[in-house]
Amino acid sequence: MDIDTTPGALRRAGNDALSEALQDLQREAFAVYEAAASAAEGGDATALARAEVDVAPLIARAQAVNDERVRRLRARARRWWTATVAVAAAGIGAIGWVLMARV
Repeated sequence: MDIDTTPGALRRAGNDALSEALQDLQREAFAVYEAAASAAEGGDATALARAEVDVAPLIARAQAVNDERVRRLRARARRWWTATVAVAAAGIGAIGWVLMARV
């Protein structure tokens, strides 16, 4: 899967698409490293250095995808925290009202 990692495209992509894209990028990077390790075992001394260069764009794209996932998760956590505070405030108000009604 080749996902567009521009900020606008990442914001439009669904959560499942982001997770799948991140897994695909990781799979590609690991494949490059495995091929380089095999080549290095075969006597190619520069294979790992070339792999680092080849994998750098994949890592950058994976970082962009992960940054979008983190942004979404932080926004979700912020919404849940706001809801928690609102429910707690309403509960305190309701308990206060009940206690005041008894007096």
